[in-house]
Amino acid sequence: MPIINQSIAFTSQSLALIAQKKMDPEFNHTKWSEDDLRALRAEIRGYYRHIQRLICVYCQEPIGVRAAEAAPVEHIVPKSQYLDFIFEPKNLCVICADCNHFKGSNEVMFEPVVRGPRRKRYPTVSSAFQIVHPHFDEYDLHIIKANRVYVDLTSKGHYTIGICKLNRFFHFFGACDEFINDAALVEANDLFFSTGSVEVSTLVNGDID
Repeated sequence: MPIINQSIAFTSQSLALIAQKKMDPEFNHTKWSEDDLRALRAEIRGYYRHIQRLICVYCQEPIGVRAAEAAPVEHIVPKSQYLDFIFEPKNLCVICADCNHFKGSNEVMFEPVVRGPRRKRYPTVSSAFQIVHPHFDEYDLHIIKANRVYVDLTSKGHYTIGICKLNRFFHFFGACDEFINDAALVEANDLFFSTGSVEVSTLVNGDID
């Protein structure tokens, strides 16, 4: 089952505000953080905090309970590239501050429009996305998480680990005792071999994305 099995249903007040913003020719992604959208952002953050059980959809680590900056609202398809999806419920979730920083505005859809108008309708299938999508994908089918180690099982898992820098702990500290002696990692390694994944050499050689 995907991490998010029910996207947000906005209040009537929020729907009216969204309609107003969509009709404003001067509205763009930089205005997402303005004060008149504060209540909307709080509504989105509160809903996804609850349904995600305070877990980041990318790294599966805890997000903040109270502070807004500890649970940023995430636009899975970047709002800077696809303004039409800025209020799309299936494009929203909450993530941790580090995943928010690393993922940034990286492209997450296949075959992005380079010339001409951007896609107007939000994709409704997993195959449209390069990233593990919390509304469409089952995380464990794409990524093995053993404490602070992330191993890809699919190309989606590999892409998600890469753009979110999920193995950032080992980029920061290197391969320390916590890595070498981790029982959960041994278990993940056994599962990893049993899947026949081609990426095992990266973990064995210590070259972690």
